[in-house]
Amino acid sequence: MYKGFKNAVELDFSKPELKEKMQAAFEQVDAEKGLTLPLVIGGERIYTEKKFESINPSTKEVLGYSSSASAEQCDQAIRAAQDAFATWRKSSVDERVRCMRKLAQLLVENRFYIDAWNIEESGKNWGEADGELCELLDFINSYCVHIQTLEEGIPLMHTDEHNVCKYIPMGVGATISPWNFPVGLFANMLIAAAITGNTSVNKPASTTPISAFKFFELMEKCGIPAGVINFLPGSGSDIGDLIVDHPLIRFINFTGSKDVGCRIYERAGKVNPGQKGLKKVVAEMGGKNAIIVDSSANIAKAAQGVASSAFTFQGQKCSACSRALVMADVHDEFVAALIEEAKKLKADQGTGRDNKTIGPVSSKDAYDKITEYIEIGRGEGDVVCGGTYSDEKGYYIDPTIIDGISRTDRIANEEIFGPVVAVITVNSFDEALDIANQTEYGLTGSVYSETRENVIKAKDEFNVGNLYFNRKCTAAVVLQHPFGGFNLSGTDAKTGTPNYLRNFMYLKSISEDLTF
Repeated sequence: MYKGFKNAVELDFSKPELKEKMQAAFEQVDAEKGLTLPLVIGGERIYTEKKFESINPSTKEVLGYSSSASAEQCDQAIRAAQDAFATWRKSSVDERVRCMRKLAQLLVENRFYIDAWNIEESGKNWGEADGELCELLDFINSYCVHIQTLEEGIPLMHTDEHNVCKYIPMGVGATISPWNFPVGLFANMLIAAAITGNTSVNKPASTTPISAFKFFELMEKCGIPAGVINFLPGSGSDIGDLIVDHPLIRFINFTGSKDVGCRIYERAGKVNPGQKGLKKVVAEMGGKNAIIVDSSANIAKAAQGVASSAFTFQGQKCSACSRALVMADVHDEFVAALIEEAKKLKADQGTGRDNKTIGPVSSKDAYDKITEYIEIGRGEGDVVCGGTYSDEKGYYIDPTIIDGISRTDRIANEEIFGPVVAVITVNSFDEALDIANQTEYGLTGSVYSETRENVIKAKDEFNVGNLYFNRKCTAAVVLQHPFGGFNLSGTDAKTGTPNYLRNFMYLKSISEDLTF
């Protein structure tokens, strides 16, 4: 169906030659530590007096510093993007695709280096970091296919008029990206803007600016003119509202917390002086995802799926499993199996330079929030595994299972964003679906069942953007599992699809009378 597209394959770090290349990349990173990142506005590198640190969550080591944009520089970047739009909007789709193909090539050539910075700064293990890069390659290659199809416009009827309805770029956009995918999502958001003919200002997460900048440097080399993309690190409290409110901004592409996403959505709805159009908001805002395990499920497979969904990358994925809804007659067997799976994943306060499954959580703030929730859970239920943590060397929290949780408990309803899963016992499949749907979110979900009636019922009634059966609820693959959620999980943008790119274009209808 998608000629010329093939999903990227993750590296196998058990191979000695690949492990050696990874170690060499870490040596390159070591030589660069202590660097200071600039702002990049209209192609100009600007170093500011105000800076913030990037911290390795595995060791608490300061990796480097980032310049922090002011209100004036925020306005300067948006106006630079507006100036660049005058030319970039006229660029051919072929030229934009050529730039993106070159970018994909540069990513492959710098793969170990980009992975190494991601590992150092985000606390991912090697496989998670390379999986993120693979997803980014898939985004790029899928958008190169989709934009050429979208260039054809919408088929129309022709009479004595020649009618065309074509997609055109919107203008200047803003991307505000999260720390948990500092390369993949930062890149995906600004690539979507650029390949559709738009220009953008791009704010990376304050905890992972170096990883984002290392990608940004590659994008500068792929042939895109100065000003089309602009790198604008800074505090959300300093520049977040200014970006959203600016009259030249046409769209905001955001991934992050529900509270910030809702604030952006509300502010973007106001028409400010000098603004000529309504702003489009594309938002992905988290989840409180459930996996249902019914009486007919393969319990060993279900336990493996819940453990992987809840604990890989320390549960710091918006798609992660946070609730296991388990039928009463298989509860004991399932919990015992889940504990055994979790014990295999115990956090290890190492250097972060190995391929272990569990590393640190992202920051001191994340550590404090997650451990507070563990203590809340200890009061609401029974911690049957984990519940232990230490920030002596880095920000480490063991995979934690809290049994005996009721549907009204805080642990069952509030997003924790860490390696914590609540087990809720249910007495029927209908009850499981009701609890699964009770939260304000609607991102991912999964059902482990060998009962066809339950599968059919869940397909209709389990209200999430990404629903899986007899597999984990994480690890969506581009053009296999289009990703995006409902309710307060976001605007269901479905990354990697042509629908995603349509968010950043207008449709222009043109009719020409041929009878004169």
